[in-house]
Amino acid sequence: MSLDYFFKPLGVAIVGASSDKSKIGRQVLDNISASGYRGKLYPINLKETKIANLRAFSSLENIPTRNFASILVVIAIPAQFVMSEIEKCGKLGLKNIVIISAGFKESSADGAILEKELVEVANKYKLNILGPNCLGFINNINRLNASFAASGSGTGRIALLSQSGAIGSAVLDWLKDKNFNLGYFISLGNKASLDENDFLEYLANDKNISAIILYLEDIKNGRKFMELVSRVSSKKPVVVLKAGMSERGEQIAKSHTGAMAGASAAVKAGLERSGAIMVESLEELFNLLPLLQMESMRERLSNTFQIVTNAGGLAVLSADEISKQELFLRNSIDVLGDADAIKYELALRNLLSQKSKDNILILLTPQTSTKPLETAAVIIKLSKKYPKRLIVISFLGGAAVYEAKEIMKHAKLPVYAYPELAIRAINKLSDWKDVSFGVQPYKERLDKFGKTEVDYLALFSLLKKYKINTVKTIRYGTEATLTYPVVLKAVGPDFMHKTDKGAIMLGLDNQLSLEKAAASFYSQNKKIMQKEENYLVVQPQISSGLELILGFKRDVSFGPVLLVGLGGIYAETFKAIKIVIADLDKARALALIQSLSFFPILNGARGKKSYDINSLADVIVAISRLANEHAEIKEFDINPLFLKEKGALAADVRAII
Repeated sequence: MSLDYFFKPLGVAIVGASSDKSKIGRQVLDNISASGYRGKLYPINLKETKIANLRAFSSLENIPTRNFASILVVIAIPAQFVMSEIEKCGKLGLKNIVIISAGFKESSADGAILEKELVEVANKYKLNILGPNCLGFINNINRLNASFAASGSGTGRIALLSQSGAIGSAVLDWLKDKNFNLGYFISLGNKASLDENDFLEYLANDKNISAIILYLEDIKNGRKFMELVSRVSSKKPVVVLKAGMSERGEQIAKSHTGAMAGASAAVKAGLERSGAIMVESLEELFNLLPLLQMESMRERLSNTFQIVTNAGGLAVLSADEISKQELFLRNSIDVLGDADAIKYELALRNLLSQKSKDNILILLTPQTSTKPLETAAVIIKLSKKYPKRLIVISFLGGAAVYEAKEIMKHAKLPVYAYPELAIRAINKLSDWKDVSFGVQPYKERLDKFGKTEVDYLALFSLLKKYKINTVKTIRYGTEATLTYPVVLKAVGPDFMHKTDKGAIMLGLDNQLSLEKAAASFYSQNKKIMQKEENYLVVQPQISSGLELILGFKRDVSFGPVLLVGLGGIYAETFKAIKIVIADLDKARALALIQSLSFFPILNGARGKKSYDINSLADVIVAISRLANEHAEIKEFDINPLFLKEKGALAADVRAII
């Protein structure tokens, strides 16, 4: 699916163009003209013959062109009339369309039906449709503002994609006020046809773009998203602000894994797997922008700092934040409160002439001898002389430093209201720099369906097929030689959480105590135990080993998400867990284990013997395989998995199909 003519059309037809300047169609037409677009413009209006000094056409069929595929169509008419125009586009060979119009799935059940029809027609004719219910897009690189949003003049090296039109327009206005220009702005709208993945694929190969930012409310195909971002992130940062990440409102699933690996956890795991930079607020996003726009940002970036300041207290606060972000402070130079521009220049020139690649943080507060404007001029001059060094600035104050800050912003220097904001932004990018080179490309997999029974003993057999060792487990009443003490368990669909229902009876030392426990349980649970799928099993009691939980949940967008953590009855209480995408090989499984908060325990803390980390990694890889080869399993966990000094044993398993 090529987007070349979408972003670089030879002509643009505006369906809904009007002489009325208050109409959206006219605003789009005016924006295209004002942006300096050099192609042909075709206003489409049933009644008018001339609009904005341009010849108007009554229908798309009347456009004077032999190459309909090279034309972009922007539709800004009431929703009920859109489908006839889309059909017309398909029949004429007009492949690239922006639907500004609202009134689709975002508005009502009838609108959702209309959007479903739109998708069907788009698939039938293989159309590239942006929207509906969007602002359109701005391509500053090729001077085309095909939207009804205002855009600043000039271009930049950042692409911004926003699923929310309101958020998008607010960000554009904020950027315009900061004299900050984008390369692309794309309002995704309802994503009926084109979505974030289509644009990521295009922007990945655009040499004019050095960073991609996305504001998303949902990720349509998480596995495709991971595949694309894991390829892109090694070359250019991909920043994601994902809305709807709170746990509130998520349905708690029946299994432990389902409860702890909800949709937000899957998104976080997916973004981490792909190498994306995840931000949690617009403020975080805005703080990254001054750094992302810089040429050769990756090469300049360091995790060590040197500070130049005229205020000791401010340097101390900055040092605290550097330490909090687990970065490093090499040196702090206090030029004292009476420092003028010359003193700042001497200190800064001295640092820049060194071979070190440390970030330089310049702090200034307005005092009696301070010369903010002259100091700003010095910083601009030296930043041009040393273009490979990263200089970040925080001039604190109001009116006394306002003009100096504006001058530095116009010079494309990263200027921050507070030093902490600069340090946190650098930490985000430093983390990305550290991991981006090592991100393995994610490969989107087709779901494989196997045959899996929910029956408890059948699940143990499934584990054995994946070479996962299990505790010997037999059905109660089966003739077998038992080694005491044993554990008696009630299993089946009514005993997903056994401890809560008193369905685990421990420390049964002989045949008599086992029979008494079974008889007592049957008498107290007569109705439930009459169901054939509920029954009792016997296992030898395991007295040693660290109890872990290991499982997966199948996310609708990102596929199987794996969870590993401390297990047993406190799995959901302490939540000492790690959640990752379930595509692990042995090397990445070992890296995952080392990242666990309780890894020191696994590795033999306080002189104790270490546990069998190698066996744990093997089980993790096996569960990853199981997750990808059994798409019929929605949720699955082993709890506990007893990890020993040698080997690992699965003692309990549950699944939701």
